[in-house]
Amino acid sequence: MHLTWRGFSAGSLTHRRVVYAWPDRQHLNDLWGSQADAIVVIEWGTAETATWLEVAQPVRLLPEQTPQPASGPQAALSAVGEPLPEDVIRILKSLAQWAAGYDSGLKWNEEDKLKADMMNRLERWASVTVEQVRGKCRELKMRPNDIETSVGFLERRKQGWRFNVRSSYRGFQF
Repeated sequence: MHLTWRGFSAGSLTHRRVVYAWPDRQHLNDLWGSQADAIVVIEWGTAETATWLEVAQPVRLLPEQTPQPASGPQAALSAVGEPLPEDVIRILKSLAQWAAGYDSGLKWNEEDKLKADMMNRLERWASVTVEQVRGKCRELKMRPNDIETSVGFLERRKQGWRFNVRSSYRGFQF
């Protein structure tokens, strides 16, 4: 069977073997939770694929070997370096729990809460790095799209961007 991404549903890959040619990061993220038996990726952008492999941690089949992915808290901590402040950890845990409750990940209101907190509590986020947040989100087993969303907000905020937050959440702080 040959499928294209137009009208694609990840559920159509359940219990199938898939050859995926030249994916970008978003299409790789769409494979999350597809429950395919096996996925072969023909790379176009090796940097995007490498990052996705790090997050998804699949069993990789290579000639003469089957390397196991680094996993667990130690792998996440080694990538992060300095520990995150406790209040940021609590926020990320809340986001992970909320996102886990939905099939599609974070909802708009949870994103608005995060954006509002980043706007209203600058001092909380000033010392936090993008890699720390990415590492903690991976440790919490968030979906790749949710990780990219959270990290993207922090990256933009650190660049001086301001966010449009719906009025009901403008003053929100965790």
